[in-house]
Amino acid sequence: MAHPKIQEIPIAQLVISPFNTRRQIGDVSDLAASIRSIGLLQPIVVRPAPDDGHYEVVAGSRRMKACQSLAWETITAVVRSLTDRQALLLSLSENIQQQTLDPIERAEGIQRLVDDFAQEMPRSEAIEIVAKRMGKSSRTVYEWLALLRTTEAVRQMVRERKVISKVAARLASLPPERQEPVARAVAKENLTRTDALRVVRLVEDQPAIPPRQAVEKVRNEVLEEVSVNVSFPGDLYRALTDKAREERCSIQEVIRRASRAYVG
Repeated sequence: MAHPKIQEIPIAQLVISPFNTRRQIGDVSDLAASIRSIGLLQPIVVRPAPDDGHYEVVAGSRRMKACQSLAWETITAVVRSLTDRQALLLSLSENIQQQTLDPIERAEGIQRLVDDFAQEMPRSEAIEIVAKRMGKSSRTVYEWLALLRTTEAVRQMVRERKVISKVAARLASLPPERQEPVARAVAKENLTRTDALRVVRLVEDQPAIPPRQAVEKVRNEVLEEVSVNVSFPGDLYRALTDKAREERCSIQEVIRRASRAYVG
Protein backbone atom coordinates (compact mmCIF):
# COMPACT_ATOMS: atom_id res chain seq x y z
CA MET A 1 0.00 0.00 0.00
CA ALA A 2 1.34 3.41 -0.92
CA HIS A 3 2.27 5.74 1.91
CA PRO A 4 -0.70 8.00 2.77
CA LYS A 5 -0.48 11.69 1.86
CA ILE A 6 -2.04 14.64 3.66
CA GLN A 7 -3.28 17.36 1.36
CA GLU A 8 -5.92 20.03 0.91
CA ILE A 9 -8.67 18.77 -1.40
CA PRO A 10 -11.49 20.83 -2.92
CA ILE A 11 -14.75 19.76 -1.29
CA ALA A 12 -16.39 19.89 -4.71
CA GLN A 13 -14.21 16.93 -5.71
CA LEU A 14 -15.43 14.71 -2.84
CA VAL A 15 -18.09 12.00 -2.98
CA ILE A 16 -19.17 9.65 -0.19
CA SER A 17 -17.62 6.21 -0.65
CA PRO A 18 -20.08 3.35 -1.17
CA PHE A 19 -18.02 1.59 1.51
CA ASN A 20 -18.56 4.34 4.06
CA THR A 21 -20.66 2.61 6.73
CA ARG A 22 -22.41 5.79 7.88
CA ARG A 23 -25.73 6.21 6.10
CA GLN A 24 -27.39 8.82 8.32
CA ILE A 25 -25.36 12.04 8.45
CA GLY A 26 -27.81 13.80 10.77
CA ASP A 27 -27.59 17.36 12.01
CA VAL A 28 -24.03 18.72 11.77
CA SER A 29 -24.72 22.21 13.15
CA ASP A 30 -22.99 21.56 16.50
CA LEU A 31 -20.01 19.98 14.76
CA ALA A 32 -19.85 22.91 12.34
CA ALA A 33 -19.88 25.37 15.25
CA SER A 34 -17.02 23.48 16.89
CA ILE A 35 -14.99 23.44 13.66
CA ARG A 36 -15.65 27.16 13.15
CA SER A 37 -14.37 27.81 16.67
CA ILE A 38 -11.31 25.56 16.91
CA GLY A 39 -10.75 24.29 13.41
CA LEU A 40 -10.72 20.79 11.94
CA LEU A 41 -8.77 18.72 14.47
CA GLN A 42 -8.79 15.44 12.54
CA PRO A 43 -8.42 15.16 8.76
CA ILE A 44 -10.90 13.06 6.85
CA VAL A 45 -9.71 9.91 5.06
CA VAL A 46 -10.26 9.58 1.32
CA ARG A 47 -9.19 7.35 -1.54
CA PRO A 48 -8.94 8.22 -5.23
CA ALA A 49 -12.23 7.60 -7.02
CA PRO A 50 -12.38 5.77 -10.33
CA ASP A 51 -13.17 9.12 -11.96
CA ASP A 52 -10.06 11.23 -12.39
CA GLY A 53 -9.86 14.19 -10.06
CA HIS A 54 -12.42 12.96 -7.55
CA TYR A 55 -12.01 11.28 -4.17
CA GLU A 56 -14.26 8.99 -2.11
CA VAL A 57 -14.71 9.88 1.56
CA VAL A 58 -13.99 6.68 3.48
CA ALA A 59 -14.04 8.17 6.98
CA GLY A 60 -15.16 11.61 8.10
CA SER A 61 -18.35 12.21 6.11
CA ARG A 62 -19.90 14.28 8.94
CA ARG A 63 -16.77 16.43 9.17
CA MET A 64 -16.90 16.94 5.42
CA LYS A 65 -20.59 17.94 5.53
CA ALA A 66 -19.94 20.30 8.45
CA CYS A 67 -17.11 22.04 6.58
CA GLN A 68 -19.30 22.21 3.49
CA SER A 69 -22.01 23.94 5.55
CA LEU A 70 -19.39 26.51 6.58
CA ALA A 71 -18.77 27.22 2.87
CA TRP A 72 -15.22 25.90 3.05
CA GLU A 73 -13.79 25.33 -0.39
CA THR A 74 -11.13 22.80 0.67
CA ILE A 75 -10.64 20.32 3.50
CA THR A 76 -7.58 18.56 4.92
CA ALA A 77 -7.59 14.90 3.99
CA VAL A 78 -5.43 11.83 4.31
CA VAL A 79 -5.27 10.27 0.84
CA ARG A 80 -4.84 6.49 0.89
CA SER A 81 -4.90 3.83 -1.81
CA LEU A 82 -7.40 1.36 -0.39
CA THR A 83 -9.10 -1.74 -1.71
CA ASP A 84 -12.85 -2.04 -1.20
CA ARG A 85 -12.29 -4.36 1.76
CA GLN A 86 -9.73 -2.02 3.32
CA ALA A 87 -12.08 0.93 2.85
CA LEU A 88 -14.92 -0.92 4.59
CA LEU A 89 -12.64 -2.07 7.42
CA LEU A 90 -11.31 1.44 7.98
CA SER A 91 -14.76 3.02 7.96
CA LEU A 92 -16.16 0.44 10.36
CA SER A 93 -13.19 0.61 12.71
CA GLU A 94 -13.24 4.38 13.00
CA ASN A 95 -16.98 4.63 13.50
CA ILE A 96 -17.11 1.78 16.02
CA GLN A 97 -14.26 3.31 18.02
CA GLN A 98 -15.95 6.70 18.00
CA GLN A 99 -19.39 5.16 18.59
CA THR A 100 -20.88 7.28 15.81
CA LEU A 101 -22.85 4.56 14.00
CA ASP A 102 -26.36 3.63 14.95
CA PRO A 103 -26.62 -0.12 15.72
CA ILE A 104 -28.32 -0.91 12.42
CA GLU A 105 -25.66 0.87 10.35
CA ARG A 106 -23.02 -1.01 12.32
CA ALA A 107 -24.73 -4.35 11.72
CA GLU A 108 -25.10 -3.65 8.00
CA GLY A 109 -21.41 -2.77 7.72
CA ILE A 110 -20.40 -5.90 9.62
CA GLN A 111 -22.68 -7.98 7.39
CA ARG A 112 -21.01 -6.62 4.24
CA LEU A 113 -17.58 -7.39 5.66
CA VAL A 114 -18.56 -10.92 6.73
CA ASP A 115 -20.04 -11.57 3.28
CA ASP A 116 -16.79 -10.40 1.70
CA PHE A 117 -14.61 -12.72 3.79
CA ALA A 118 -17.13 -15.57 3.44
CA GLN A 119 -16.30 -15.75 -0.27
CA GLU A 120 -12.94 -17.22 0.76
CA MET A 121 -13.80 -19.27 3.87
CA PRO A 122 -16.70 -20.75 5.89
CA ARG A 123 -19.02 -18.15 7.34
CA SER A 124 -18.17 -19.03 10.94
CA GLU A 125 -14.48 -18.39 10.20
CA ALA A 126 -15.37 -15.14 8.44
CA ILE A 127 -17.16 -13.95 11.57
CA GLU A 128 -14.12 -14.85 13.69
CA ILE A 129 -11.85 -12.87 11.35
CA VAL A 130 -14.14 -9.83 11.39
CA ALA A 131 -14.41 -9.96 15.18
CA LYS A 132 -10.61 -9.93 15.50
CA ARG A 133 -10.26 -7.07 13.03
CA MET A 134 -12.84 -5.06 14.99
CA GLY A 135 -11.26 -5.93 18.35
CA LYS A 136 -14.51 -7.54 19.50
CA SER A 137 -15.57 -11.01 20.60
CA SER A 138 -17.29 -13.26 18.08
CA ARG A 139 -20.27 -13.34 20.46
CA THR A 140 -20.58 -9.56 20.13
CA VAL A 141 -20.45 -9.76 16.34
CA TYR A 142 -23.13 -12.48 16.30
CA GLU A 143 -25.28 -10.21 18.48
CA TRP A 144 -24.80 -7.28 16.12
CA LEU A 145 -25.72 -9.43 13.11
CA ALA A 146 -28.86 -10.68 14.88
CA LEU A 147 -30.31 -7.17 14.52
CA LEU A 148 -30.65 -7.78 10.79
CA ARG A 149 -32.99 -10.70 11.49
CA THR A 150 -35.52 -8.40 13.14
CA THR A 151 -38.41 -6.78 11.29
CA GLU A 152 -38.09 -3.32 9.79
CA ALA A 153 -40.42 -1.97 12.51
CA VAL A 154 -38.08 -3.24 15.23
CA ARG A 155 -35.01 -1.89 13.43
CA GLN A 156 -36.67 1.51 13.23
CA MET A 157 -37.31 1.42 16.99
CA VAL A 158 -33.61 0.69 17.48
CA ARG A 159 -32.68 3.65 15.26
CA GLU A 160 -35.01 5.85 17.32
CA ARG A 161 -33.50 4.48 20.55
CA LYS A 162 -36.83 3.20 21.77
CA VAL A 163 -35.37 -0.30 22.12
CA ILE A 164 -31.71 -0.95 22.94
CA SER A 165 -29.72 -3.13 20.56
CA LYS A 166 -29.10 -5.98 23.04
CA VAL A 167 -32.85 -6.40 23.59
CA ALA A 168 -33.55 -6.12 19.84
CA ALA A 169 -30.94 -8.80 19.13
CA ARG A 170 -32.78 -11.13 21.50
CA LEU A 171 -36.08 -10.28 19.77
CA ALA A 172 -34.62 -11.82 16.61
CA SER A 173 -35.25 -15.24 18.17
CA LEU A 174 -39.01 -14.62 18.07
CA PRO A 175 -41.24 -15.21 15.02
CA PRO A 176 -41.48 -12.01 12.91
CA GLU A 177 -45.13 -11.44 13.81
CA ARG A 178 -44.26 -11.43 17.52
CA GLN A 179 -41.25 -9.13 17.40
CA GLU A 180 -42.92 -5.74 17.00
CA PRO A 181 -45.69 -6.27 19.62
CA VAL A 182 -43.13 -7.35 22.22
CA ALA A 183 -40.78 -4.52 21.29
CA ARG A 184 -43.58 -1.97 21.65
CA ALA A 185 -44.67 -3.39 25.01
CA VAL A 186 -41.09 -3.18 26.30
CA ALA A 187 -40.59 0.34 24.93
CA LYS A 188 -43.91 1.62 26.30
CA GLU A 189 -43.10 0.50 29.83
CA ASN A 190 -39.54 1.89 29.71
CA LEU A 191 -38.17 -1.33 31.21
CA THR A 192 -34.59 -1.77 32.31
CA ARG A 193 -32.43 -3.89 30.00
CA THR A 194 -32.51 -6.79 32.44
CA ASP A 195 -36.29 -6.73 32.77
CA ALA A 196 -36.77 -6.29 29.02
CA LEU A 197 -34.62 -9.36 28.35
CA ARG A 198 -36.66 -11.29 30.90
CA VAL A 199 -39.83 -10.34 29.04
CA VAL A 200 -38.39 -11.61 25.74
CA ARG A 201 -37.27 -14.87 27.36
CA LEU A 202 -40.73 -15.31 28.86
CA VAL A 203 -42.37 -14.84 25.45
CA GLU A 204 -39.89 -17.35 24.00
CA ASP A 205 -40.87 -19.91 26.65
CA GLN A 206 -44.60 -19.15 26.47
CA PRO A 207 -45.39 -18.27 22.83
CA ALA A 208 -49.11 -17.74 23.53
CA ILE A 209 -48.66 -15.16 26.28
CA PRO A 210 -49.69 -11.59 25.27
CA PRO A 211 -46.79 -9.09 25.47
CA ARG A 212 -48.57 -6.91 28.02
CA GLN A 213 -49.19 -9.90 30.26
CA ALA A 214 -45.54 -10.89 29.96
CA VAL A 215 -44.50 -7.41 31.08
CA GLU A 216 -46.82 -7.52 34.10
CA LYS A 217 -45.62 -10.97 35.07
CA VAL A 218 -41.98 -9.87 34.99
CA ARG A 219 -42.81 -6.75 37.04
CA ASN A 220 -44.57 -8.84 39.67
CA GLU A 221 -41.66 -11.27 39.81
CA VAL A 222 -39.22 -8.40 40.30
CA LEU A 223 -41.33 -6.91 43.10
CA GLU A 224 -41.52 -10.31 44.80
CA GLU A 225 -37.75 -10.76 44.52
CA VAL A 226 -37.16 -7.36 46.04
CA SER A 227 -39.59 -7.98 48.89
CA VAL A 228 -37.76 -11.20 49.73
CA ASN A 229 -34.16 -10.10 49.18
CA VAL A 230 -34.18 -6.48 50.32
CA SER A 231 -35.03 -5.42 53.84
CA PHE A 232 -36.51 -1.94 54.26
CA PRO A 233 -38.39 -0.38 57.14
CA GLY A 234 -42.12 -0.95 56.56
CA ASP A 235 -43.04 2.63 55.67
CA LEU A 236 -40.09 3.00 53.27
CA TYR A 237 -40.82 -0.32 51.58
CA ARG A 238 -44.48 0.63 51.04
CA ALA A 239 -43.47 4.01 49.64
CA LEU A 240 -40.99 2.41 47.24
CA THR A 241 -43.54 -0.18 46.17
CA ASP A 242 -46.15 2.51 45.47
CA LYS A 243 -43.62 4.56 43.51
CA ALA A 244 -42.57 1.51 41.48
CA ARG A 245 -46.17 0.75 40.57
CA GLU A 246 -46.84 4.39 39.72
CA GLU A 247 -43.83 4.58 37.41
CA ARG A 248 -44.30 1.01 36.14
CA CYS A 249 -40.80 -0.08 37.00
CA SER A 250 -38.94 -2.14 39.59
CA ILE A 251 -38.02 -0.90 43.05
CA GLN A 252 -34.36 -1.18 42.02
CA GLU A 253 -35.08 1.21 39.14
CA VAL A 254 -36.81 3.68 41.51
CA ILE A 255 -33.69 3.62 43.70
CA ARG A 256 -31.37 3.98 40.67
CA ARG A 257 -33.34 6.97 39.36
CA ALA A 258 -33.34 8.62 42.76
CA SER A 259 -29.60 8.03 43.10
CA ARG A 260 -28.89 9.50 39.65
CA ALA A 261 -31.01 12.56 40.45
CA TYR A 262 -29.21 13.01 43.77
CA VAL A 263 -25.73 12.65 42.27
CA GLY A 264 -26.58 14.72 39.18
